[in-house]
Parts: sequence; C-alpha cells; structure tokens
Amino acid sequence: MTNRTSFSCGENLDIAHANSMHQRLQKSLQKSAVIELKADKVSKADTAGLQLLAALAIEVTRRGGHLIWKKPSDTLLTTAQQLGLSQALMLENT
Repeated sequence: MTNRTSFSCGENLDIAHANSMHQRLQKSLQKSAVIELKADKVSKADTAGLQLLAALAIEVTRRGGHLIWKKPSDTLLTTAQQLGLSQALMLENT
C-alpha cells in the first residue's frame, strides 16, 4: 500500500454516478487507507453521493487511515451541512 492516494470527485456526486464512483473508490482503498479527495469541481451533490463518501469515511477509519479534503466546493460543503453529514464526512474543519 502507498502512503496516500488521490481521488477526483469530479463535478457530480449524485446517484447517477454512484456506481462508477463506488468502483473507483474501491480501487483507491486497495492502494491506501489515506485518501485525498479532490472536490473543488463538485457542482452537484445529492444524498446518494454523500452517503457513498460517508461509507468511505467509515471504511477508511476502520482501516486506520483518514480522508484528506482538497478544496471542497461550496456546493459540497452546503449539501453536506444541509443533510447533517459534515461530521460523518470529516468536513467540519475544512
């Protein structure tokens, strides 16, 4: 395993992209338990997309790793706050 792997969240964190994102996240988890999420381009986020990232946060923590947020967009931060997922996504101090 490497020290850290980067993952681009892209523009859409939504149900339409959840399956492909899940597959890409699984590959990232195989590489490292420390995942840097590049989220500066997120312009659309919904419950399904953020639930997937919350599940990732749980798994990363279980493996002794952590998430590193790289410039989360205002859309992502606002949606996570509205859904009450900021803490679960480890976004509170970003």
